[in-house]
Amino acid sequence: MSPTKRFVVVGLALVFGAQACGLLSPPESCDPDLGGTADEAMFADSFLSMELLNESTGQPGPQDSEGAATFAETDPLVIRAETRSEVSVRACVQPRTGGREIAFDQTVTMARGSDSISLGAFQPGRYVVRVIVKGVLVRNLPFRIP
Repeated sequence: MSPTKRFVVVGLALVFGAQACGLLSPPESCDPDLGGTADEAMFADSFLSMELLNESTGQPGPQDSEGAATFAETDPLVIRAETRSEVSVRACVQPRTGGREIAFDQTVTMARGSDSISLGAFQPGRYVVRVIVKGVLVRNLPFRIP
């Protein structure tokens, strides 16, 4: 076999091997068609307010220089919202950098009035909670765990 053909065969084997291992696959996403900008009008149709809190204390985390709430690795997190009516909400937590796997993805029906979605605790890193209603991104809640 000529050196050129050998190079092509080895190159193809490496590419196919990397694909089989998932090395060339894109990171998981809550939904690649959502985009990054929240629909504020649709948020206002369903919610009066929404915040990300430490579930144990009921307090928000202090904001870092990028506007992300900061929580400890042991803090259980919760989304607390005031809804205008019963609404089906998908909460999807994805790493903002370096992560490939969705950290949390659940759809729940929130009751009219005050309701919450427990997210649990997270490993150190930067994340964003993408709040989705009827397939539309309505809120981004960035946070970090130092």
